[in-house]
Amino acid sequence: MSLAVYEETGKDIAQAYKEQNKPKIEKETSYILSQLVMMFMSVFSDRIKSVYVNMQQLHFNEIFITSEENRTALLKWLEQLVKIDHPYTDNYEFGKLKVDFEQWYYQIGGREITFDYHQSYLLKPSEAAEQLEVSTVTLNKYVKQGFEYINNSSHHRIPKHMIPLWHDTVYAIKIQKMYQQKKLWNQEPKERLQEVVEELLEFQMKYKADTVKEAFPTVDGNEKDALSDYYEWESLEEEVRDLKEKVYGD
Repeated sequence: MSLAVYEETGKDIAQAYKEQNKPKIEKETSYILSQLVMMFMSVFSDRIKSVYVNMQQLHFNEIFITSEENRTALLKWLEQLVKIDHPYTDNYEFGKLKVDFEQWYYQIGGREITFDYHQSYLLKPSEAAEQLEVSTVTLNKYVKQGFEYINNSSHHRIPKHMIPLWHDTVYAIKIQKMYQQKKLWNQEPKERLQEVVEELLEFQMKYKADTVKEAFPTVDGNEKDALSDYYEWESLEEEVRDLKEKVYGD
């Protein structure tokens, strides 16, 4: 993106929000989204073959896109577009960018997005487990929590950026929450509530405690499996509260 386009787009975004003009805000949001998709496919062509976004089924979340949070996000992504002109050599930094983009896409109202990676950028499950220093059984557990896993005909199914991201507590939680949100879109709240209650029961039986705080009065960062259980359990407790409000409210 040229500096001139960057400056004009910034002005257009500012004007759209100053006027609280929803059609203009939608237009600027769509523009930034399309530019980001093209950026991923061009700048990161060493990792990504394509990014598929179903624009026809994109129904904007008007409350979010007209918010100050989205205005800030649009300006942040605009700045990202103008300054990035080469692929990150670091898979961790690339992974954070990808997750942040995906999270924003869901916030604006997106539902369907697919990243198609080159096989050279994918690891075998056994390789990923080795790098994470866990068993393949534990890796399968991570996949059920939202750990990115590509269903393809190859044995290479795990993007390389997932290794450092899963070690980052902030991004591991982001990934898990997005995964849970996507499951909610495809499930009735009552169905998901039953599933979450069963998952909570497994933790309660494993640790012989009713709540995550009882099970983990202190958390040792060196105990990787226990730390993973702690954050998953905590996330499930938060989700079950939200689901109960929806189900009981109905």
